[in-house]
Amino acid sequence: MKKLTLNIDDLGLSPAVNEAVCRLAEARRIQSTSLMSLGELPHETLARLHASDCDIGLHLDLTGFAARQYPAVGGTLKQTLARAWLRRFEPTALRDLIRRQFDRFEDLTGHAPAFIDGHQHVHQFPQIRETLLQEAAARYPARPALRSTRPFARDHKSRLIHTLGGQHLDRHSDGWRKNPCFGGVYDFKPDAATLAGHWQRWLAAAPDGSVIMCHPAVPGDDWQDDIKPARENEWRYLTSDAFAALWQNHACETQRWAEIP
Repeated sequence: MKKLTLNIDDLGLSPAVNEAVCRLAEARRIQSTSLMSLGELPHETLARLHASDCDIGLHLDLTGFAARQYPAVGGTLKQTLARAWLRRFEPTALRDLIRRQFDRFEDLTGHAPAFIDGHQHVHQFPQIRETLLQEAAARYPARPALRSTRPFARDHKSRLIHTLGGQHLDRHSDGWRKNPCFGGVYDFKPDAATLAGHWQRWLAAAPDGSVIMCHPAVPGDDWQDDIKPARENEWRYLTSDAFAALWQNHACETQRWAEIP
């Protein structure tokens, strides 16, 4: 058997995403999700996730809710990349935004995050990663795990994501538990056959202990998002018999973050 963590990013983004997380956790298709703590997590949703024994981590956000709620610090992905690599964030404002997200995570869930990752992988960007690790270490003597973006796939986008700070995070986070490899990166084109092919390659290539991200949402017309069609396509595939058979054929079993050394 090979242990893999399937993590749904963007819990808190919308009711459609929240419902997808709950149903997939209840079906034991996934056992991990990362929360955008500036979004909404109703008590009923949290209760369902706890009943499903689903790990919940902090999905550090500077480009989603943060861009709208705290525009002095948050921004677009391009703005955030530029500020990070030029180290142009005002240090106190950046620290305060990170603290605010930890505070709200604890208020919403009642506990520390099981792990930390980032919306659009901002947790690994320069200046952000140092501030994030300092704050997390000060808060949590039993440190949460960190999501490494070290790719097991060799496509350009996977390598690019790791290059944008992941290599430095891997080298300078001694004492933090991290997944050995990462996958789930693609172009979000909502084509069913293409997505099935991605999952076939990911489950075949992923080494034991890997984390694979996904972004499903239950179909509905009551919200909008840049990758909504892809999210709904992912939902259909992850709930399909074809995915269940693929998982079984590759002798996979779900892995908790606490199992990552």
